[in-house]
Amino acid sequence: MEFHPQMEEAEFIQAVDAGFLFNTDAEYEEVTRLGCSISDNAALMVGYELATGASHASLEVNLRLLEIMERERPTPVILAAVPVVRSLLREEPVAKEDTLRLLGACKEHSSAWNGLGIVLCADPGLEEECERIMDGWRGAQPGGRPS
Repeated sequence: MEFHPQMEEAEFIQAVDAGFLFNTDAEYEEVTRLGCSISDNAALMVGYELATGASHASLEVNLRLLEIMERERPTPVILAAVPVVRSLLREEPVAKEDTLRLLGACKEHSSAWNGLGIVLCADPGLEEECERIMDGWRGAQPGGRPS
């Protein structure tokens, strides 16, 4: 799928989910900037790909993508996600308070679906709480599906 500046959130997420593999470091950075320009959830999709190990970029590039997210979309949910993803990238234990801060930021958001995915990468034991949050979002959206 081609990335373009007019992409909507769902289209961007689908394209990233289909494969976070690019030919150059600059392409990883461009896609991250595009996600940041679309929505918190789109930017969090990049974070989710990093958290799950799906990125084929080097650790250095992946850490730079987090810096781009912090700089270009410094919203509470993004700022809460960055330390969690950074720990996962470095294969370090994620501080419980960082995971809970991200969970709280997701709870305050209306659709940080990919943020909850990052929470689950850090602590699968929070699955029930994440499901409760997603159920609330589903009930609040027409059609009951994530956008």
